[in-house]
Amino acid sequence: MNNMKIDTNEVNKIIKKVIGHINSSRGQILNILDNVRSEYENLKLELVMIRAEINNTILEVDLLEKQDKVMRQKLVEVSKNFKIYSEFEVKYVYEAASDIRVKFLSKSNEEKALKVRRTRLEIDFKKLVDNLESSEKVINQISIALGYLEGDVFSTLGNKGKDSEMFIGIKILEAQENERKRIARDIHDGPAQHMANVVMRVDICKKVIEKDLVEGFRELEELKESVKVALMEVRNIIFDLRPMSLDDLGLNQTIEQTVKKISEETGLVIELKLKPMEQEIESIIQVAIYRIIQEVFNNIKKHAKASCVVVKLDYGTKYLMLNISDDGIGFDVEETLERVKTKSSSYGLLGILDRVNQLQGEINIESTKKIGTVYKVKLPINREVIKDEN
Repeated sequence: MNNMKIDTNEVNKIIKKVIGHINSSRGQILNILDNVRSEYENLKLELVMIRAEINNTILEVDLLEKQDKVMRQKLVEVSKNFKIYSEFEVKYVYEAASDIRVKFLSKSNEEKALKVRRTRLEIDFKKLVDNLESSEKVINQISIALGYLEGDVFSTLGNKGKDSEMFIGIKILEAQENERKRIARDIHDGPAQHMANVVMRVDICKKVIEKDLVEGFRELEELKESVKVALMEVRNIIFDLRPMSLDDLGLNQTIEQTVKKISEETGLVIELKLKPMEQEIESIIQVAIYRIIQEVFNNIKKHAKASCVVVKLDYGTKYLMLNISDDGIGFDVEETLERVKTKSSSYGLLGILDRVNQLQGEINIESTKKIGTVYKVKLPINREVIKDEN
């Protein structure tokens, strides 16, 4: 077989041209995505406002309905005792009853129209959400492709398979994009929602204060609570990005603090066996260990029905071992992993598997029904070990 020499300069030119086209298309899609996001936020705010308007209208309709019933009863009374009422009184009751009736019917029709409008908006909103998710998925895929094309392509041309640097690089880029998407979703579903609500409540507060100062102050207190919740969620997102205690206290103490909090919240009896850290463990590995412990405990809290958990952390010169065992109800590991991989039905377990695989570690889950589950994770101390193994 003849050896074919690759002209790297020509390939570079082709790749740069491809990157240029992709960047141009990416820019156009981003512009479309920005417009979709803007429309999404406007429609979302409109939905919030129309729902609030419907709630207020329902209250008004209920009040008018009661008044209408009272006036109809009054009409019946006047009709039965026509002679004892003056002409003015009879006329007043009839006009008042007619006026309330018109207002009641008008407000009822307004409620129906608002509900029709809300339904249409909800349908449009659902379509917009689907478009937004599709657009974000395309951008995600383009970003992954660009991230790799703009990297060192030629150092990987000779490698093949899932153990190659190219495969690992793509997986890491994919993980980064997915993490960015997760963070954006957390911000959007959490603090962004609260802040949109705050903006709306500010306008309501202005109107309430003009009518009733005491009620206005009550609205301001509720507004303050909304801001507090948004602030707390922002802090939680920042902590999830990287727990500051890892830098301040180190891995072992951060695990101890987290486990203590979990124990207080759930009543779980948790035993820690953490080897003192005598050598440096790379930051990315520390974060991975911390996240894996979090996800395992999330699974234990949701599914295991355990009362006791043992966490062991040991390490040597190249690898560290994390063992977490519980005395819960157990589960069918093979069936669960198959379901997770094919249907993405457990994001927590998927997160554990992805973290371990991205760092070229090993994970083994052993579970016996009515006895418990053991999670065994092996990870390199740092990324240099990964390079040495390759």
